[in-house]
Amino acid sequence: MSLCDDTLLCNFPKCRTKLSGFAWVTACSHVFCDQHGSGEFSRSPAICPACSSALSGKLDIVRTELSPSEEYKAMVLAGLRPDVVLDISARALAFWSYQVKYLSVCLCVNLALLCICEP
Repeated sequence: MSLCDDTLLCNFPKCRTKLSGFAWVTACSHVFCDQHGSGEFSRSPAICPACSSALSGKLDIVRTELSPSEEYKAMVLAGLRPDVVLDISARALAFWSYQVKYLSVCLCVNLALLCICEP
């Protein structure tokens, strides 16, 4: 997965499915498929299944459409000051960068476990 790759993977342990349609994004920068997000975040208090962070704020968990319409993209940032738009963009890029690193760590851990488990 690279920053240019447009596919996110579910961060739920043992899932790692490619995300499409809708996904759940957390304030701790994790992302989950609709199935696991719907199940995990319907409980109170909500806890991130990837890092165990408490998610108690109103916007700590957001269900988002991964392929929004052109109309939505044209209007979502309309009227905001350029510095706000740049701040939002920087946060979005930081999220993707974190996801790339998170996936790399998960792959390394899984590989290490395979090496330990196999004689």
